[in-house]
Amino acid sequence: MSENLSKPKDPSFIWSIFIRQMWSALKMPLLAILTAFILGAVVILITSGSFTTVFRAYEGMIRGAFIKQRGFSETLVATVPYILLSLAVAVGFKSGLFNIGAEGQFYIGAIGAAWAGVAFNGLPAIILLPICLLVGALGGAIWAGIAGFLKAKTGAHEVISTMMMNYISFRLAEYMVSGPLRDPAAGIIQTKSVSHEAELWTLYGIPARLQDPLNALASALIGAALVLVLMRWLFSQRLKARFPEAARRRLVYLGSGLAAGVILFLALPPLTQLWWPFNDAADRMHIGLFLAIGMAVFIWWLLQRTTLGFELRTVGANPNAARYAGINITRNIVTAMGISGALAGLAGTIEVLGVTTCRCLPLFFSSGYGWDSIAISLLARNDPIGIIASSFLFGAMRNGADLMELSSGVSKYIISLLQALVLLFVAAPIVVRWIYRIKGDEKQISEAPLTRGWGG
Repeated sequence: MSENLSKPKDPSFIWSIFIRQMWSALKMPLLAILTAFILGAVVILITSGSFTTVFRAYEGMIRGAFIKQRGFSETLVATVPYILLSLAVAVGFKSGLFNIGAEGQFYIGAIGAAWAGVAFNGLPAIILLPICLLVGALGGAIWAGIAGFLKAKTGAHEVISTMMMNYISFRLAEYMVSGPLRDPAAGIIQTKSVSHEAELWTLYGIPARLQDPLNALASALIGAALVLVLMRWLFSQRLKARFPEAARRRLVYLGSGLAAGVILFLALPPLTQLWWPFNDAADRMHIGLFLAIGMAVFIWWLLQRTTLGFELRTVGANPNAARYAGINITRNIVTAMGISGALAGLAGTIEVLGVTTCRCLPLFFSSGYGWDSIAISLLARNDPIGIIASSFLFGAMRNGADLMELSSGVSKYIISLLQALVLLFVAAPIVVRWIYRIKGDEKQISEAPLTRGWGG
């Protein structure tokens, strides 16, 4: 009996459990992706009649996504909106809502950012950039919140209302770009370019940006906040026994955060001038990547570690039980849609401030990111951390499509077929189990649907 009690402490035993749990979680998504690519190869083979074309197509996609000049960074650029929009969809799914309007909320966020970046011209970046991000997120939150309010108060299904509001947002964007926000000096139809201080920093431009003391101060404050959060986590998980007094623990992690902030403020500007790894001026990779990853971690924490997250998940799993427990259903539906819309609006904001060539909102701003994000969220099973990996996969496929077409002659729209097949096999795991003769345990087979459907 003593051996059994000590066995879990064996590192090899713990790692074996961890590996089995990871494989259990990743097995079906990985097999779904593999099956989709195999069937995609079959389609290419049938249409081209050549195995060589199949290899050239996938080789071209891999080179375009990872190997060619700036290929990997462009994949990361495409990953950023995918992360935020997929998080928006996942928050809705977790709350029992199907927010199919992420694309429209993406547009509303872009409109808000394009307006704020011009309207508040003259403010320093430490103030203007957060304002633009907040305006874009608030626009998306309000736009999605309307659908949430209609759902809570009238029973109007969010699929219908958000779908209809997508078209309203598309036409609203066209009107704003062609009318009130149009840049009369531009040769094409677009809004005015946002202030230089409102632009998201590219990784290449960080050393130059940090020469401004206010920008260095903002970076130091962010770094200090991250160190503070890390120290609080360490004290709550690892070091609490060594520092039993709450006042002493608070002094240590506040002092650590302050020290980190001072060091970063003084050291970052000269150090980035001496050496900086990102030296390609044409590279579009920007700090929005860190913001997107940070939001994924924040949404995971919100859903899994807070009272609000518990209420949202309870309402999504069983609204009747939630109502019996005293949870305000109306408030949580509107809140869930608001958070979802804010994430989608933030994605549109980042596209305007950090990706578009003109740093403006052009007339032709069709992205398709919002539709793809539904498949990404399903592939990740609505897990915020899993969404990062799924978004990277879809970003790689999107970025590699053009070189795939040039290398093999296969239409780049085969990527849409691959994405559809991934969605199909993720949504119907029983098909994957049948293909690979995998026995599913009763818990997996009896899992609840992602949303409650039309009647809920």
